[in-house]
Amino acid sequence: MSRRSVLIEALAATPRDLARILRPVDEATARMRPMSGEWCLADVIAHLGFIEERYLARLHRIVEQDNPYEPYLHPDAGAHDLTRSLADLCAEFVARRAETLAFLADLDQRDWGRPLVHETIGPTRLREQVHRDAAGTTLIMGIEQMANLPNLSNEYYVWINC
Repeated sequence: MSRRSVLIEALAATPRDLARILRPVDEATARMRPMSGEWCLADVIAHLGFIEERYLARLHRIVEQDNPYEPYLHPDAGAHDLTRSLADLCAEFVARRAETLAFLADLDQRDWGRPLVHETIGPTRLREQVHRDAAGTTLIMGIEQMANLPNLSNEYYVWINC
């Protein structure tokens, strides 16, 4: 299995992992904030859908432009529509991730080596950007912990940084 295939499979696993983790989560739990002012589980899932669209646009620019400068994609809680159900928020992320996967699957070897300059990382390549996103295991573990929040005391709660 090629490195590209491994990265694409890792990205494809995220929606499956979310479905498994979120299956028992009700809407009240999804909106429970661990501490005042911190994101709830619905915020995190909304963020995934919001950022995935921007991430795909970044990948397009990397392929279409010569060594583009790419800013850090800042989390924006104001962009989260928490009036939507958790299932709708998840479906949005899953659909957007499918678009990202289709785009990546169509790239040739040369495209995976396309350079960019990232605001916080500096000079890098498309494959490293995909690798960073595929390394979302920490995010999934954080989501799993948030899904179990009613069963955890605050001292065991660890916020995820996405």
